[in-house]
Amino acid sequence: MIVPALLLQAMPETNMTSNKVGRNDPCPCGSGKKYKYCCEQTGATPAQNQATGFSPQQALQTAMAQHQAGNLALAETLYKQVLQALPNQPDALHLLGLIAKQKGDLKTAIQLMRKALNFNPNYVEAYVNLGATLQAQDNLNEAADCYRKAIALRPNYAEVHSNLGVVLKAQDNLHESAQSFVCALELNPNSTETFANLDALLKEMSAPDEALVYYRKVLEISPTNIAAQQGAYLALSRIVPEWHVPMMNEKNRNQAYFDAIKAVVTDKSTVFEIGTGSGLLTMMAAKLGAKQVTTCESIPLIAETAQQIIKDNKFEKTIKVIAKKSIDIEIGAKEDMPEQADILVSEIFSSELLGEYVLPSLEDAKRRLLKPNGKVIPATGSIMIGLFTGDDIRKNLMVDDSFGFNLQRFNSAVSKKRMIARNDLNIELLSDGIEAFSFDFENENDFPAQTKTLEVTVKTAGICYGLVQWMQLDMNGDKKIMFENHPSQTSKVSNWQQCAYLFDMPINVKAGQVVVVNAAHNRAVPWFYLKEVLAK
Repeated sequence: MIVPALLLQAMPETNMTSNKVGRNDPCPCGSGKKYKYCCEQTGATPAQNQATGFSPQQALQTAMAQHQAGNLALAETLYKQVLQALPNQPDALHLLGLIAKQKGDLKTAIQLMRKALNFNPNYVEAYVNLGATLQAQDNLNEAADCYRKAIALRPNYAEVHSNLGVVLKAQDNLHESAQSFVCALELNPNSTETFANLDALLKEMSAPDEALVYYRKVLEISPTNIAAQQGAYLALSRIVPEWHVPMMNEKNRNQAYFDAIKAVVTDKSTVFEIGTGSGLLTMMAAKLGAKQVTTCESIPLIAETAQQIIKDNKFEKTIKVIAKKSIDIEIGAKEDMPEQADILVSEIFSSELLGEYVLPSLEDAKRRLLKPNGKVIPATGSIMIGLFTGDDIRKNLMVDDSFGFNLQRFNSAVSKKRMIARNDLNIELLSDGIEAFSFDFENENDFPAQTKTLEVTVKTAGICYGLVQWMQLDMNGDKKIMFENHPSQTSKVSNWQQCAYLFDMPINVKAGQVVVVNAAHNRAVPWFYLKEVLAK
């Protein structure tokens, strides 16, 4: 919260020796007001003030100087002397109120500042300090009203825009608060306090795309603001995860989808895709001759970008991008889609297959958005597992000795479930891959949670570190077009990763032994636990 310095209005020098004062003349007491609004109204006479040698103007100037120097007691006495001569003097009222605030007497401070504003409704500084005092009382509505009045009188007052931003944030008006902070930064780009308040607010926003808008506005004002650059980076990383780019460049995956779409699409086909991404799969369908392609994308920035990409590639007449979740798509003549689609395409699978709400999304789409007996790509998906070993993968997942020191205890501090970020490691399987869970997307309509026990037979003896999990997709359901990110297939560019489930301790296994695994999924995440190792 920024409370400006005293921001005092200097009083003009005035000739106080005139013999006759007109009602519309400047008051000789030095208030700067017309006589009829000053001494004539209060009953004080300039001559009386002159006779005593008392100058309200000089007293006020002295009081202001003492106030700014921190001599509150003397300043308070002088303000009161001014008010004895000029009871309605707005500067003295306002500044005496400010002293009351500084002393913790908020009630008196508010009364005095409001009285000052009664006599000078255009007193910007009084509105600012009254707003700060009301804010200290947690009277946020009236505080915000005071700041808005100050801004209306002086729109280029950066500190007051910032003050208003603080109050609006406290009222949970996050967007209005952010706008106020941005206005303050436009007026004063070097205010570290204002940016710190804005940065803290944006980190509280649940929607990163909204935060990104404000970070980018700050960067328009101050392109070298490193904290804003970092904030924009973090927000954008949440909106568009970095796996999107390698996914677009993964040749085997793209080829599998292209071949699968080619096998079923005709010039009469209507296609619906869940998850537009870059628009790559929709453009494949359009290029292969689909009559109409509709795609939905829940993230506005990605949807907007995809629309531009589609236009760049001249498919905008065939492809319609809808910035919605698939569960919000409506069917009808005046709705998102005129009728149900012939083909449903989706690539919203996580590396564990089940993330990104894939099962609920497909269940809903099949029930509402796909014609009976419509085609689904991929037609089936399987979660595969196998026992693994290998020095490369071990060094990336666990630690033993390093530089002559035993660091094994650190393994207890990290998760036993680990995504394998690198796809170029030598992962050796000690068993065949087995299908843990299978999902027939084309022929089944519901996919309940499952729990089962699996038996994995050891094929090659060795030190087993745990289970490795990957996915297998049968694109058309006939085993002709397959995609599988098998651990034995290394790749420099890959999106879908393998996942390791480490045992508590490595196990020496022999060929022919059976490793018993408890397996489960809750429709969103699979999980695997070692139950026991059976002797041969």
